[in-house]
Amino acid sequence: MTRSRSTFNSIFRNVSMLTLGRILTALCSFVYMAFAVRALGLADFGLLILIHSLAMTGSTLSRLQTWQTLIRFGSDPFFDGEMGRFRQVVSFCIRLDGLSALVALALSLVVVILYAPTVGWTHHERTLALLYACVTPFMYTGWCHGVLRLADRFRLVPITDGFTALGKMCCVLLAYALHLGVGWFLLIWATAVLFDYGLYTTFALSILRARASFSYFEAFRHWRWKGEGMWAFTRGVSLNQTLASASTHVATLIVGKQIGTTEAAIFRVCRQIASGIVTPAQLISPVLYPELVKMRDRQDWSGLRKVTLSIFGILIALSGFLILLTAVAGSHIFRALLHVRVPHTSFYITMMLLAAISSLLIVPLEPLLIVTGQLRLLVRTRVVVTIFYFPALYLLTRIFHLTGACLATLASSATVFLSCLVGAMVFSRRLGRSGQPGPEGAPDQSEPAQEGGR
Repeated sequence: MTRSRSTFNSIFRNVSMLTLGRILTALCSFVYMAFAVRALGLADFGLLILIHSLAMTGSTLSRLQTWQTLIRFGSDPFFDGEMGRFRQVVSFCIRLDGLSALVALALSLVVVILYAPTVGWTHHERTLALLYACVTPFMYTGWCHGVLRLADRFRLVPITDGFTALGKMCCVLLAYALHLGVGWFLLIWATAVLFDYGLYTTFALSILRARASFSYFEAFRHWRWKGEGMWAFTRGVSLNQTLASASTHVATLIVGKQIGTTEAAIFRVCRQIASGIVTPAQLISPVLYPELVKMRDRQDWSGLRKVTLSIFGILIALSGFLILLTAVAGSHIFRALLHVRVPHTSFYITMMLLAAISSLLIVPLEPLLIVTGQLRLLVRTRVVVTIFYFPALYLLTRIFHLTGACLATLASSATVFLSCLVGAMVFSRRLGRSGQPGPEGAPDQSEPAQEGGR
């Protein structure tokens, strides 16, 4: 068996494992969202979505992609048995996540204070939003995911996500039976965040104690330490991912501000249905990145290109099927989920699915560009697209309502995809001419080429 085929099989074995957990999570999400809408009504459910989006905006704006840093700089010492060096890398990532959690809390509180008056929330609704913002430090577990991926403990991810979704569903069903209000539903959402954080942290620390004799508070003993290139790499990948993630929640807030909480709920649910349809395929991304790092460190450039193209071809074929599925069943899924009839939902969901598919097709391209040193291309594209996306979303939503919001979102996702596709084509052309990924046979200096993953 060739190395590229072995890598390909490893990727899909791990993706299959993650997919089983996501199926359980999706089924639970379908149930608890449907019953949340029936318990609260579409307007109060929209309020719940907006409050959650405010908190998530603060969280995503402050997130640092420490899981990628941990894999990028921690793989060599982890597999070579250099546990002293590995503990330093883990400590650096934990400290960054701790600082970003504090920033997340401050940002979320500020965003609530600024946003609430613009949509005319009552004192009670503002208080609920401020209280919910207090859980934002626990919405991200970057270093934990890095440890699980590095230790090849993928089975713990579906276990954690599945238990969290199952618990959330049971609580929502109880709240529905007791006719509880939006405050109680926010409490359920917050409890699920804390439970999820606790499980991931427990699993990650147990692995670190067993493999590296590491304790959590050890991370805060050497505040000034950082390896060469680690901060530059973290900053680059984080800016790219932050802009991609934050735009989802900011877009919901803009729609809510422009045309109301009910429309914001419809926009968010249509986007969530589209994202849910492509979620199993998107699970390739966290599995693919470590494998491409291994191939990059072996200088297996042709194998790297072959694996990427194979996955890209599969995703294109899958995308055609998903578009057909949504065109036929999109409105039925929406009605089953929200238990209400809304005109043009098949159109909205189809547009959001096309945007989701554009993001899906980036899945094999983005890790390729990162490991071949084209991180700057990703970051610059995200910055430019985000700068134009929010004003376009504001204007199109104001003029065309939900149709305009969907069109702006689709245009944004498609632009990022086309940019990544151009970068991948440049890599492939250089590889075909010289057998190397760049003019001098090395990754671009935008990604420091020192400690690679294994």
